[in-house]
Amino acid sequence: MLAESTDQEVHRTVDEMHQQILISCLPCLAAMVVSGGVLVLLAKLSGARIDLRQLKRLHADEGGAVQSLSFVLTLPIFIVIMMFIVQLSQLTIAKIVVEYASFAATRSAIVWIPANLGEDEEGYTLEGMNQIAGLTYEGDQLIEGQTYSLYTVSEGGRAKYNRIHLAAATACLPICPSRDVGASGAHPAMAAADPLAKAYWAISPQSASNTKIPERIRNKLAYALDNTEIVIEIAHKETEPPLIWHDTGPYPEEFDVGEIGWQDQVAVSVTHHFALLPGPARFLARSATARPGTSAEAARGTDEVAQSVNRRGQVWVRSLNASTRMSNEGEKPLLPYIQRVFAGG
Repeated sequence: MLAESTDQEVHRTVDEMHQQILISCLPCLAAMVVSGGVLVLLAKLSGARIDLRQLKRLHADEGGAVQSLSFVLTLPIFIVIMMFIVQLSQLTIAKIVVEYASFAATRSAIVWIPANLGEDEEGYTLEGMNQIAGLTYEGDQLIEGQTYSLYTVSEGGRAKYNRIHLAAATACLPICPSRDVGASGAHPAMAAADPLAKAYWAISPQSASNTKIPERIRNKLAYALDNTEIVIEIAHKETEPPLIWHDTGPYPEEFDVGEIGWQDQVAVSVTHHFALLPGPARFLARSATARPGTSAEAARGTDEVAQSVNRRGQVWVRSLNASTRMSNEGEKPLLPYIQRVFAGG
């Protein structure tokens, strides 16, 4: 009895699946009917006559007309398959680029965090040696057999964070659209667009006559800055004083508030919203839905492919993630070194 009930459920599910396929194909079937009507209308307007006897012998005809017909019938399918192959190859390349972006951002973090940015022109103290603003304690974690206190760095518009973010965004430039897709271009790091254009011309002098390059680089950088997100995580050794404490704490003078140890681990996670091709993206973003009242309706919303494709402004995107972990670079020097930067950089 149980086996019979199971078989009935399987058949019911298969029937619902077939029904859902037919329902999802209705727009295509309607388009085919309309296209057939247009072809009949064109045939009548052209004065052509339909000979059923010739149609019966069509399959055996190897003339050029038949070859053209087969080419026309298969060309749309061929183009669709080629577009998906191109999109898949672009996603593969983009994944590699985002992996490199996480490496570049982490490498930038372990170089900039030990730096002392000094003061700005107004005497405002920027982030000091081995310090970065916006630390939040997240708890303890065991990493490679040693206990670390985890801290995350929130976006605060500070110089070190902006430079780490710029390193990730710059690494993602090759996979960003060069056309104007409505990116804001209001990020402070947009000042890097002109140096990037000059660097491009230095590498490729023959392209100096192309006046479109600065605009394309600016569009790429604006999109990268708006669609590349970073999360900085600091794994601080538990044997040292915590990063968040007051100046009156019971710690030696050699430890500053928020001072990151030279053996602490720095991890940067990069999320880039990769712009997809319009055609394949529209198709992939459409999630299959079941008829109301069917058992398949409970499974709606489980289309992971459709959920991963979202609309951001004028483009369809798929979010790609990567993370890299490195140790903070170098010991604390006996003599401080200062790297001057602009306050809003």
